[in-house]
Amino acid sequence: MPEQVMTGVSLVCVGNLTIDEAVHGGTRSEPAIGGDAAYAALAARLVIDDVRMLAPVGNDFPAPILDSLRARGVHADELPARDIATVRNIVTYHADGSRTWKMLTSEEEFDALSVYPSDVPAGLLSCDGMMLSAMSLDSQLALTPWLRANTTATLYLDLQEDYLEGNREALFGIIAACDVFLPSEIEAVTLAGTTDLAAAARLFQALGPSIVVIKRAENGSIVLDGETLTEVPAETVVPVDSTGAGDAYCGAFAATHLLTDDAVEAARAASRAARVAIGAFGITGLLDAAAREPQVSESRA
Repeated sequence: MPEQVMTGVSLVCVGNLTIDEAVHGGTRSEPAIGGDAAYAALAARLVIDDVRMLAPVGNDFPAPILDSLRARGVHADELPARDIATVRNIVTYHADGSRTWKMLTSEEEFDALSVYPSDVPAGLLSCDGMMLSAMSLDSQLALTPWLRANTTATLYLDLQEDYLEGNREALFGIIAACDVFLPSEIEAVTLAGTTDLAAAARLFQALGPSIVVIKRAENGSIVLDGETLTEVPAETVVPVDSTGAGDAYCGAFAATHLLTDDAVEAARAASRAARVAIGAFGITGLLDAAAREPQVSESRA
């Protein structure tokens, strides 16, 4: 009989579902199921039992994938349906560590496949935490302050690097509305206008969030919690597909932080989840890891 585990906290992972292809060294992978909501939810599921996912579903999204998520304990039964095709991306990784995203979907379709306040079921507003992953700019600008006004959940916020230029003040507004801000190093440098990551973290913290975590890929992360700044090393592994590493990091961080109230321990758990994510194409590695986790009880503490 599998061990029964009860964690007593709940997390909603909000974002997109996508179909992605990765290009490493000129070699293009087969299409793989991805999307920040799926990466974050599966990574969170390695830590806690009550994980909900909120992401619009395109009319061609494979139903068996949703079944696989549910089989791993991710609650995915109230997903808004959209009568358009799933977002598709080609992600090219360069030798200098940078990456280029080519979205095969239009910006309008991407926005339509992002989450707006009208998509949020009332029952989710009582959850303990909400991980807001990168979606369209308009959806994040609408959703973040709405959630701040309509839930007492801890709000965790991630952005995407593509929409930073020219939107600094608007993005500062939603950073101010969150409790924990989790930018990548590129996002932090661009928004703060400095390569001094400690100074960048303090600038963001001054806007409102009590905790700022700057994700630095293989260089680990920087955690500012109150006055304490901590560098947390990455879990090293040879990557198969780096897509979704940051999203997995955010999901595991949010889940662990809700469970322990320890931002540094959350960063360590997040690094472990990111290592799992990059060990396979798409969400395969996280699906496999979640399948190996002990089955959890539907009861709540």
